[in-house]
Amino acid sequence: MKVAIAHDFIRHGGAERCLEQMVEIWRDAPIYTFLAEDNPLYSNWDIRPSFLQGFLPSKRYRWPLPLYPLLVDRLPKRIDWDIDLLISSSVSWMKSLVAPKDVPHLCYIYRPMMFAYQRQEIFLHQYPAPIRPILKSIVGKIRKWDQKHATEPDLYVGCSKWIANMVRETYGVEAKHLYPPVDTESFIAAGLKTKPGDYYLTALRLESYKRVDILVEACTEMNIPLKILGKGPDADRLQSIAGDTVEFLGFVPDHQLPALVAGAKAFLFPSEEDFGIAPVEALAAGRPVLAYGSAGCLETVTHGETGLHFQTQTTPDVIQCIEEFEQRSWDSEKCVNSAKRFSAQAFREGLQALAEGVINNGSLRSSAAK
Repeated sequence: MKVAIAHDFIRHGGAERCLEQMVEIWRDAPIYTFLAEDNPLYSNWDIRPSFLQGFLPSKRYRWPLPLYPLLVDRLPKRIDWDIDLLISSSVSWMKSLVAPKDVPHLCYIYRPMMFAYQRQEIFLHQYPAPIRPILKSIVGKIRKWDQKHATEPDLYVGCSKWIANMVRETYGVEAKHLYPPVDTESFIAAGLKTKPGDYYLTALRLESYKRVDILVEACTEMNIPLKILGKGPDADRLQSIAGDTVEFLGFVPDHQLPALVAGAKAFLFPSEEDFGIAPVEALAAGRPVLAYGSAGCLETVTHGETGLHFQTQTTPDVIQCIEEFEQRSWDSEKCVNSAKRFSAQAFREGLQALAEGVINNGSLRSSAAK
């Protein structure tokens, strides 16, 4: 099976964990992208970035926002279409790539473009007020372009049931789901070697919409230890409201994560996430998860069995959830077993089966053309 992969931006996050497994399956697949961060793990990949790679720092990836639709529309001219399948690994852009009518297109989607739909206001408020009306107009045009290309993929595969449903609501098309790969093995091993400590732990990018502030406020008020893994633009504000029991660890290399997670009493997760890899890693280490009861965590954390859900993103709800957690006993084996269904092997096998199914069914666009 000859495959080409199109991935919005190659960075260091959950989407790249999926991309790693795609390359594990199709080792010779070229990867078309706008920008790629330097990463020795990807040195053997056939990465084919856009012209932006030569002069735009990867952290400034939002700057050419109005340009991306044009780049996607022109990308087919650069692709060698002697392939059996196009796989787009996408949030915002590559899902709209136009493949030849005889080449099936499978889109593994992490979420319909956030800044144009559900999180538009959050996106706009990151910029000075005088330019927001201009940005809003640009986003409106991009949304129309996005809707125009909504039927390019022959099959959408969401990273969770929640995202598959969002695809149906946003684009009016059917979607399947396949959970992302989680490195469960290293966390299971760490959980067997490490006893739970006295601290709570969270790990995510420090953005205001992630709502880490409610964890900081809750643990400060309760005077209990909280370790925060991650960096981001909200770090300074969070540190200014944190008490002495809250510790900011910044970026932590992947090889150090399992021991830190396994050493926690429980994992706290305040964000509404499409799936949420970090909570599953905590479960694999045998640690219960206290999470905001929405979106992906409703599919990964079983309330009362492998963790607890708090119903609102507020400090009092987090405090109440922690107090309830402290009064219960927990079975670490149940946590571990619940995480095993999210393994990398399960992802690879599921994606291969979906890819074969799309190829066997042929391109819907080709059928429509006939």
